[in-house]
Amino acid sequence: MVTARIYVEHPDLALSYTIRSLSDAAIAVVSDVGTDPHHSVYFFRIEAPDFDAVASTLRADHTVDEFATVVEMAGHRTYRIEYSDAAKLITPEITDRGGLTLESTSYLNGWLLQLQLEDHDALYEIATYAEQEGIKLEVLELTQQPTLDDHSEFGLTASQTEALVAAYKHGLYDEPRQTSIEELSETLDLSRTAVSGRLRRGAATLVEEYLVEDDE
Repeated sequence: MVTARIYVEHPDLALSYTIRSLSDAAIAVVSDVGTDPHHSVYFFRIEAPDFDAVASTLRADHTVDEFATVVEMAGHRTYRIEYSDAAKLITPEITDRGGLTLESTSYLNGWLLQLQLEDHDALYEIATYAEQEGIKLEVLELTQQPTLDDHSEFGLTASQTEALVAAYKHGLYDEPRQTSIEELSETLDLSRTAVSGRLRRGAATLVEEYLVEDDE
């Protein structure tokens, strides 16, 4: 298990315009309301000195379709916000890789996310997705929480082992091949990038572990 603290930034990430425009406001996703990361509606807690300015900025934010205040208290409000089609999201990719977004708060010009992931492979795949989408992603903190099942005796992660075994059983290494990366990705219900990355890193781990001698 891996806990990661990452910073993500892109002009079209949800509420990025609002974050950039309201430097004196603190914005956080309300994580305990059962929000579906694949749905376009989220709840946000916003602390700000001027809520008229918040409302004006939300109306001007191209990533926001509709918004409404659901809770009003001194110094902060909770908003129900529906994203527009222009909003770019990264949290569905985290969920699709078995990860949890423990906390999301505004930071600089983007979002600071606290993640819990199965392994480093999941983080690598999220970073690859971010790069493909033009999203700036910086890993600020990374903590390994080892368990007995994190690595096999061959130094592989569970996800690398699963991918390598599936590739072998389905004939990816046969001559001629009995399957393709695309077919294997469908079998494992993963993206092509995720499968090829796990196979590549798994193979590299085996070569390093057993075929490469340490330099004297």
